[in-house]
Amino acid sequence: MLNVQRLILLRELDSRGSLAAVARAHEISPAAVSQQLALLEREVGIPLTERVGRRTLLTPMGKKLARRADQVVGILESAEADVDAALSDVHGTVRLASFGSFAVSYFAEILHRMKASYPQVTVEFALQEPTAAISSLVGRRIDVAITDEFSGRPQPVETELNSVHLFRDRIVAYSPWPVDSLQDLADVPWVLEPAGSTAAEWALSTCRRAGFEPRVSYESSDLRFHHDLVRAGMAAAFLPDMVFDNGLTPIERPAHAIEWSADNSPELYRDVHALTRRGAQLKPATKALVEHTMRVTAG
Repeated sequence: MLNVQRLILLRELDSRGSLAAVARAHEISPAAVSQQLALLEREVGIPLTERVGRRTLLTPMGKKLARRADQVVGILESAEADVDAALSDVHGTVRLASFGSFAVSYFAEILHRMKASYPQVTVEFALQEPTAAISSLVGRRIDVAITDEFSGRPQPVETELNSVHLFRDRIVAYSPWPVDSLQDLADVPWVLEPAGSTAAEWALSTCRRAGFEPRVSYESSDLRFHHDLVRAGMAAAFLPDMVFDNGLTPIERPAHAIEWSADNSPELYRDVHALTRRGAQLKPATKALVEHTMRVTAG
């Protein structure tokens, strides 16, 4: 029988893309990862990795076996869920990742409720943008990923994941000073999320559909920074309601909200989801975290 831990390392190499990244995740040396994969190759009797330049990549058989390893880990997670469900106390460690504005608005209350309801559950948190959070979830480095999906830009469906819709977060465009039309916004400096991010691509396409090319002068993933630039009269920005209605440290809305014509663009919003892996969502600790997240975000 093939060694499960070595299969997991193979799957991790497929997911993370380098021996160094796998080594960091498992807190071992790259040489140890390479040695374990070499032992797996001997077990199989077929090359599973190959050197391409300075990188170690999977062969076609290596990729096929990595997909099988995903199935094996999924079965093991389902088995763990069955065992956990048979125990009287909800316990264990559950790992959640979310983007910044969600964390600021909701995580403290989610954590407080989990501690009160399930004191034997340890909740771990990582700040990750949605794309990275989905990668971590698929790679089994976290258990729950909070993601967003922007209006007019549906995300690909991951068949191995379950999705729970939490709420719709309205987005409003704000200008640093009054403007007469959407086309006037071409002459206004803008602050967007980092180039290449889903949020930045959505913002650019939304402006282009409205008939102008935004002049992007500032980039940051911190939406509070966006808000502060608008309030200071320095930049225009798209700001979701979550920035203002977080229930913890409410902040004032900028004065110059922009009427976004429905003829030029659809309604501006993002849908926020909680994602789990199929099988893993059956674990009591994971189920409890998702349920508390739903209650907290429902108000």
